Amino acid sequence: MIRKTVARRFLAATALATAGVMAASGSAVAAPATVPFLCRVPENGVWTEYGSNRVFDVTAPATVQAGTKFKVTYAQGPFTLNPAYQQEVKDIAVKINQPAGAHLVSLKLTGGSNLGNSTRSVVSANGKLTLRAGGPFYGGTTFELPVIEAVYTAPAGGTLVTSAGGTGFGDTGLSMKRLDTSINEFTSVQCYPDPATPVQLSSTTVQ
Repeated sequence: MIRKTVARRFLAATALATAGVMAASGSAVAAPATVPFLCRVPENGVWTEYGSNRVFDVTAPATVQAGTKFKVTYAQGPFTLNPAYQQEVKDIAVKINQPAGAHLVSLKLTGGSNLGNSTRSVVSANGKLTLRAGGPFYGGTTFELPVIEAVYTAPAGGTLVTSAGGTGFGDTGLSMKRLDTSINEFTSVQCYPDPATPVQLSSTTVQ
């Protein structure tokens, strides 16, 4: 059974994490984008669905020469936890679709704030980046996940696009575990970008 609600309890985006980038060619372009997500969380044994927005700020060159290296920087707006629903959160994972056709050369994480001793990592697989932060994070706090800096080699031609990952509750683009105080157990929060409102995070033209 599924109960729907439009209450945006989770993942409030109140500001932006920003990062500079130097492109191999062309000028760097950064435009914050708000991505609507469809989410669900179990409450009293029933899946409750709701909508939530996340802000991404991806910096990439507008143009790049074929066969040259270029940098893409993936930043996100902060998470603000509502203590009424999120007394404790852990195991956050965010997926981002990388520019198809570009060859990944290197990855690193920089920045972030109020992460405490949280583990953090980023991996590339099947054309996606997955950023993870172990937590724990507590209600009433605001934190920013690290910024991903990725270096790619441009293909022979085409347009290189990035977007938020995830296609459904079985293929989430954003997930975490939330402490359900009614049962004193962690339950899964599952989200993916609303397919009715696709959002492009960056676009680079190969010349």
